[in-house]
Amino acid sequence: MLKKKLLSFAVLATMAFSLAMALPVSAQVDKILDSDQLQAVAQDSYNESTGAPKTGIQNIVVTIINSILGLLGVIFLVLVIYAGFLWMTAGGNEDQVGKAKGLLINAIIGVIIIVAAYAISYFVLNALINPGI
Repeated sequence: MLKKKLLSFAVLATMAFSLAMALPVSAQVDKILDSDQLQAVAQDSYNESTGAPKTGIQNIVVTIINSILGLLGVIFLVLVIYAGFLWMTAGGNEDQVGKAKGLLINAIIGVIIIVAAYAISYFVLNALINPGI
């Protein structure tokens, strides 16, 4: 009984965390930074002579990695919701509950690997871009 409660809590906590991570936070950037800071960030990300965005190899690699990791995060969210749906509609069918548990465990393992990959890529790219710091 305690095992079922703990597993239910883990599922609910994972779903709540996933939904909280999916909420847009970019709309609050202007509240956090004042206009001078926003202007400095905007000028730093654009080439002053042409007005075009800076497209160095570092920026391209960072954009690609962030896009891939963002897509993997969305896939994780979909898998968690699908596993929860399977579990809720199992109706006492142990095979379907087992399938949902397995899918949820695999999704959690996958997101742990994704976070580790992000940490490693951040560390390596930061070391390459800013050597000696």
